[in-house]
Amino acid sequence: MEQKEEKTWGALVHLGGLIGMAVLSYVGNIIGALVMWLIKRNESSFIDNQGKEALNFQITLSLINVAIGLLISVRHGVWAFRRVWRDDWDFDVFSFSFVSLYGIVWLLNIIFSIIGAVKASSGVAYRYPISWRIVK
Repeated sequence: MEQKEEKTWGALVHLGGLIGMAVLSYVGNIIGALVMWLIKRNESSFIDNQGKEALNFQITLSLINVAIGLLISVRHGVWAFRRVWRDDWDFDVFSFSFVSLYGIVWLLNIIFSIIGAVKASSGVAYRYPISWRIVK
């Protein structure tokens, strides 16, 4: 494989998570990175390395989103249970702050995926700063 093609595919595996996230919001980021990686992983060690990095990052972000969803569910459950026993209708600030965490995760995905794509297109192997290394 030519070096230019290798760099292009290295960038695409990082952008695969963003592309997938635009198509399917919950698991599309994992599917996008996985598909891009599986297409060319056997042709280049650079693409294989960057694909694993991108896939691990997308899995990490999805797990963080699941944790946020669980926190929101627990919070709403406590809030709803409290409504049964009390008759006040105060403003629930905590729910809005948890929902804004989804936006932060989404923003982190965009920022770090673009940084990874730019580095990979330059031929530099990129390692995400926050990533649980599941795929080795």
